[in-house]
Amino acid sequence: MTFLEAVRQKFFAFLIVLGAAMVLSSVAFRFLDFGHGELKFIADFGFGGMFLFGSILAVVMTAQLFFAEMDNRTALTLLAKPLSRAEFLIGKFFGVWMILGLFVIILSALLGLVLWGRAQELSLLAEQSGRVAPDFSFRGLGIFAVLQWLRLSVVAAIVLAIAAAARTFLFAVILGALTVVAGQLQWIAQDVLLKPTESMLYKSILWLTSRILPNLQQFNIGDALVLDSGTVAATSIGWVILSGLLYAAAYLFLGALVFRRREI
Repeated sequence: MTFLEAVRQKFFAFLIVLGAAMVLSSVAFRFLDFGHGELKFIADFGFGGMFLFGSILAVVMTAQLFFAEMDNRTALTLLAKPLSRAEFLIGKFFGVWMILGLFVIILSALLGLVLWGRAQELSLLAEQSGRVAPDFSFRGLGIFAVLQWLRLSVVAAIVLAIAAAARTFLFAVILGALTVVAGQLQWIAQDVLLKPTESMLYKSILWLTSRILPNLQQFNIGDALVLDSGTVAATSIGWVILSGLLYAAAYLFLGALVFRRREI
């Protein structure tokens, strides 16, 4: 029900169109690149658009679908049936998870076509000039799509945990957006704050805060996977996937605990 409700919303179609337009226009903006390979610029441009619009979708859609049940009082009807609050929250998450997967699959397929087409043109030019042809991996793109899907799923789980405690849709969206920004900048904050010190309290606080908030930058290995897949170890990908699954499960569990004590 959550998935079908989300698919019918114009907001989802609007973000799909915007994301697709950004991915397809990445070739036209390659003249803005300075010092990087053309395929790398196109890939980074497409990956950036995918995460930007995907994050907006994960934050806004998750909060909107949750508060729609609260405001319309349909949650009372659902919870009056043999359905626990934890199951209600998990159902909302998996509905959003499916819509995020559809979003990522569509944009990844479009980006793959753009990269493949340009890679063929560059390979032909490289053969004529005696240069090395650029490398492009569909397998790496598929792995990155899974990682991107997982990253957006972590964002959706965080927003659900916030929404379970929040009283208004706007507050959940704002706090969710700030959490995404903080997760993206966490590695920079760690570099700034991680100074040599003997204080165990300082180290403990820094360690705890860096574990509570997920480092969303760890999922950002798209160019390495797609353009130079041999440089990324399988164990590194496995740890990133495990980290994402643990964070999503932990925030869902926290949201379920909070939702159990919420008055509807």
